[in-house]
Amino acid sequence: MAVRTKNGEVMTDADLERLADEAEAGYDLSTWKRRPGRPSLDGSGSGDHSPRIAMRVPERLKAELERCAADEGKSVSQVLRGLAEEYVMRRAREVGQHH
Repeated sequence: MAVRTKNGEVMTDADLERLADEAEAGYDLSTWKRRPGRPSLDGSGSGDHSPRIAMRVPERLKAELERCAADEGKSVSQVLRGLAEEYVMRRAREVGQHH
C-alpha cells in the first residue's frame, strides 16, 4: 500500500526510512515554532478557539450526511453549523412570539 503525503505525493521506502531515522535521532524542539491554528468561526480575528460539539448518530445517518454535504460542496461541519444556526434562529422567533 502506497503512503501519500497530505498533498498526494507518494512516499518511497527511502523517504520513510529517512523520516524514521530523523524521528529516532530526536528533534530539537528549541527551534520549533508553533503554527497558527484554524481561525475562529466568529470572524473576530481575536484568536479565540471555536468550541467543539460532539454527537453520536447512526452509521446510516452519518453516511447520508456525508453524501449530502459532498453533493453541496460543503463539509459535514458546515452543514451541521448551518442547521444549528437555523434551529436557534427559529427557536428565538418562536419564543419571542410567546412572550
